[in-house]
Amino acid sequence: MRKNLNLKNPLNWFSIGFGSGLIPLAPGTFASILAALIYLILIDPNLDSFLSISFYVVFIILAFFFGLFIFPQSSGDIKDPSFFVWDEFVGMWIACLPLSFFELTWVWLIVAIIFFRFFDIWKPWIIREFDLMEGPFGVMMDDVVAGIFTSIILVLTLYLLA
Repeated sequence: MRKNLNLKNPLNWFSIGFGSGLIPLAPGTFASILAALIYLILIDPNLDSFLSISFYVVFIILAFFFGLFIFPQSSGDIKDPSFFVWDEFVGMWIACLPLSFFELTWVWLIVAIIFFRFFDIWKPWIIREFDLMEGPFGVMMDDVVAGIFTSIILVLTLYLLA
């Protein structure tokens, strides 16, 4: 299963979400939690202007294309290996984007994780279509769309509560 995974290659550490993808039970959930913590600790404190949020969006786009690049190197012939969790990182960072516009509390971060995992596991409608696609684009896009769905839910919820 992991025969193509060379842990001496630094790119593979991104593929496995800095080790979270190697957790035997629910690696996608652990990767989502780690991505949310990275957002909370490293990203959110620096999002204080339109320019910084714009850079964050560019960062997410670059992370997506980076995922397309590293997927075949770590996955080999495996369609969607459980140890490849960079797609969860990108999807979770998209899910956190609305939190940049509101005062962040850890409760909303947990809500974002729950909704993201819900959409990523259930795979409704278009998410399922991307999940059925072969190759890195489908692997990455199902999590991107799950992140977008989560963002929409968060925006609507936060707007209604504001």
